[in-house]
Amino acid sequence: MLGRIWLCGQLLGQYYLSTLLNRFFILLAAFSLVIPEGEACRYSVRDVGFADLGSERYTLRCFVGESEDESGNLFSQAAKALLGDSNVEFELSDLNQPEQGVVLISPDGNRKHTIAPPKSGSKIDQLEWSTIQSVVASPVRNELTKKLISNFAVVLLIEGSDRLQTERAKLAALEAIKAITKLMPKMPKPVDNPPVLLQLSVEQSLAESILLWSLGMDTKAAPEPQAVVLMGRGRRVGEMLRGGLITRTALQEALAVIGQDCECGLDRVWMQGERFPLSWGESEKKAAFLELGFDPDNPKVKAEISRIIARGPNSRPSGNPQSASDNFDQLALGYSEDIIGIDEDVVVSIDTIPKTDLDVGQESKPVEEIENDIKELPKETLGLRPLFWAVFLVVIVALSGGGLVLLRNRN
Repeated sequence: MLGRIWLCGQLLGQYYLSTLLNRFFILLAAFSLVIPEGEACRYSVRDVGFADLGSERYTLRCFVGESEDESGNLFSQAAKALLGDSNVEFELSDLNQPEQGVVLISPDGNRKHTIAPPKSGSKIDQLEWSTIQSVVASPVRNELTKKLISNFAVVLLIEGSDRLQTERAKLAALEAIKAITKLMPKMPKPVDNPPVLLQLSVEQSLAESILLWSLGMDTKAAPEPQAVVLMGRGRRVGEMLRGGLITRTALQEALAVIGQDCECGLDRVWMQGERFPLSWGESEKKAAFLELGFDPDNPKVKAEISRIIARGPNSRPSGNPQSASDNFDQLALGYSEDIIGIDEDVVVSIDTIPKTDLDVGQESKPVEEIENDIKELPKETLGLRPLFWAVFLVVIVALSGGGLVLLRNRN
C-alpha cells in the first residue's frame, strides 16, 4: 500500500514538474518572439543618416608643377590638418594631367567641380590652407550641420529670380513642415525639434557653389527655385526638386521617410542620397551622441547599419526606383488642406548665420573624453529594459516552482 502511494506521489510530482517546465519553455519562446520585434526598431532612417560608412568620399585633387614643391607641401599639410574629420580625401598630382588647379571629384567619380581660390579676408593667411578649408566649411554648411543634429531635418530652399515661384515653393515647404510636425510624436523614434526651413537668396547661393554642386543643384542663378530635404550628416533625402515640382506632397513625402523605421521594407535608395562635403569634428560627434543616445561612429553601430542597408530592398543597382508614394502611404500620413500662417520658428534666415572661419590652431578633445563629458543618457541606454526583468522574473518563478515540486516529491 505504501509502495503504491509512494509510486503515485512520484508520478504526480513528475507530472507537475514536466507541466511547469513546459509552460516555462512556452513563455520563454513567446518572449523570444517579442524581443526581436522590439529590437527591430532600434534605428530610424534619420539615425542611419548620421552613420559614415566610409564608402562615400569626395576626392580633392590638387595639381602642382615640379617648380611648386613648396606649394604642394603646404597643400598636403593643410589637407592633413583640415580633412581628417571630413568626408574628403586629398590627392596630389602633377601638371601632366588634363586638369589643372584644384578639383573636387564626387564619390562616384562622375562629376568634377573646380575649386576657386577663396577671397581675401580669411583668418588663414596662406592660400593653400584657405582653399582646403573652403572645401569642407562655409557659414551655410556650418549652420546646416548644427540644425541637422538638433532638428528632425532641414528643407534647403534656393530662391530663383522668379519671385512668384519662390513664394509658392516657400509656402509648400512650410505646409509640409507643419504637417510632419503634427505627426512626429507618433513616429517610431520621436524627435524633440521639428524640421526647419533654410532659405538662401540668389546672391547668397552663388557663394555656396560647393554645397549646391554636391547636392546636384544648379550653381548658377536660375529663374526657378530649387529645394532639397536633408537629414543626418548632411545627406540628401529623395531627389532635388525644381520649380513646379516643389510641392507640399513631394516635400512631406521625403520628410515622412526620415521618421520611418530602417528595418521596414523601405527602398534603401532613400538612405543613400548624396552628402555635402563637411567637417565632422569632436563637437559634432558629442552633440550627435547626446541627441541620438548612441554613437554613430562606433564600429559595431556602423556594422549593424551596413547589414541593415545591405539586406533591404534597393532599387539603385537595377535602375527601377520604387515609387516613393508606396512608402508614403504606409505611414498613413493623411493629406489635408489647411490655411497656415508662416511660423518664424521654422524659418532660418541666412543673415543670422555667424560668418566664422575655421580656426586651424584650435585644439580638439580626444574622442575618449566625449563619453566622460556626458552626464546623462537616455534611459534605454543606461538601464536594463523592462522586458529583460520580465524574462528574469519568469525564470525565477519557474525554478522556484520546480524546486518546491521536487522537495514535495521527496517528502
